[in-house]
Formats: sequence, C-alpha cells, structure tokens
Amino acid sequence: MRKKQVIPVLLGDAIPRPDGAEEEYEKYCRCMMMLFKPWRDLRCLKGEHRTWIEAFEQETFSPAKTAIIHNMNVEKECKEARDAHAHAAQEQHIKPHVFDRNDMEYDD
Repeated sequence: MRKKQVIPVLLGDAIPRPDGAEEEYEKYCRCMMMLFKPWRDLRCLKGEHRTWIEAFEQETFSPAKTAIIHNMNVEKECKEARDAHAHAAQEQHIKPHVFDRNDMEYDD
C-alpha cells in the first residue's frame, strides 16, 4: 500500500470513447483497467484474458468507480458536442454564444 496518494495520468492521445469501433473500444477498455483496477505489473492487469475487452467486461468495479467511469464518458460526450457546435458556428461566421433575438420565443 502506498503511503502517499498519487493520481495516474495517461500520456498520449485522449481516452477513446466506449461507443467507437472495436479497436477504439479495446483501447478504451485498456485505459479504464489502468485507471480503475489496482495493479503493479501490466501482466496482472490483463490477467488470463485474451483481450482488454474481455478483461474489462469481466472486472467488477465498485459502484463509486462505475459512477466515475460513467461521468468520464458523459464529460467526453459533452466536450465533443461543444466542439462540434463551436466548429459549426465558426463555419457560419457567428459567435457560438450569441443568439438572434428574432429566433427566441417569449411566453407572454
């Protein structure tokens, strides 16, 4: 057991989405195992499973860890939606936070 708490940081590309292609899902499963399953040796992390997907799907995470994993996925979806909206707004040459008053509906 560590005497000092540490926060793991994955270097490289962003954590893949879980709803991507199989190769992307394999990378996602590897990242989640590295972040949420205690380990000291990479071989112990995957165990006897042939793929990271098998290892991840057979692992039982606590409700707290499951909630964190879910929240990470929601945050990633929100960031991607924000970026897509900003990109679309930029292509239309408008500021993403400015709305046309004529487009707004008012309740009287």
